[in-house]
Amino acid sequence: MNVKALKAFRLVVVNGSLAAAAKSLHLSQPAVSRLISLLEHETKLQLFYRTRRRLTLTPEGEAFYRQAEHLLAGFDEIPRIISDIKAKTGGHFRLVTAPRIGQGLVSPALALMQRESPGVRCIVDIQSRFDLENQIGTRRYDLGIVSLPVSHSLIEIDNKPLVRVRAEALLPQDHPLASKTQLSAADLAPFPMLGLWPTQIWRQQMDDFFRSGGAVPTYSIETRSSLMACQMVRDGAGIAILDRLCAQAIDLNGLTLRPIDPERWISFGYIQHRGSTLSQHAEHFLDCVNRVIARLRARDSEYKSAIVPLA
Repeated sequence: MNVKALKAFRLVVVNGSLAAAAKSLHLSQPAVSRLISLLEHETKLQLFYRTRRRLTLTPEGEAFYRQAEHLLAGFDEIPRIISDIKAKTGGHFRLVTAPRIGQGLVSPALALMQRESPGVRCIVDIQSRFDLENQIGTRRYDLGIVSLPVSHSLIEIDNKPLVRVRAEALLPQDHPLASKTQLSAADLAPFPMLGLWPTQIWRQQMDDFFRSGGAVPTYSIETRSSLMACQMVRDGAGIAILDRLCAQAIDLNGLTLRPIDPERWISFGYIQHRGSTLSQHAEHFLDCVNRVIARLRARDSEYKSAIVPLA
């Protein structure tokens, strides 16, 4: 497939016109138009509707861009990679993670890594779990940090556990349930709950927790974002069942965490393509992750019991 045609397609979509794409590529507008026609011929897709004044994406064009955007964007990295190699700077460290773990664990680990290796350039992408699984298959990232396990239909992926965290109810310190040392499904069911979407793995585990406890929760609000659920607890909207790593993303003053009974755990770790070797930067970053985990566990006995290293 013609690489220049793919770049032209992306530039037309991003910039909104043939003229802007032609300027970026240092080509004439007719030349860019021919590249788009070539791409449509190669893909057997009609990517744009054509009028006298503009090009408009067809449904097929929208779907193609949505699925291939991360690949097309990768072209922008090629000049920088070449520059790094020529300058012998050691390249850069490319990391992909999910919002749930990004702020509580990945961010402080990256900050520690930068203090110790200030010359390393880090590229961090935040993706939903679904998009992350697709992205890691493109080999565009050196490392992925996510809840385990992860699989890919085409790429063999190694799952390497780093830590497991206990599921806990996040609630205000003045809540009637805050006086209990642990909370059952029956304890939580009468109160408004903040749930993730039913299709998400963590929500399905929580539904199983309530079902096993013979209780039916009332989800007053559902969200796709664990971080949004944390913030809504802080704002008084209800109770969320999350974990301490996720909860690090918000100010916990005035809030408390109580373990659920029976215990439920979630594992986090890193993923890489099977047979690949970790770069020096990746190894340094994982060492920083483990030190952040140790630092969290050292806070008090509750953190130590709720966050268990697996590396």
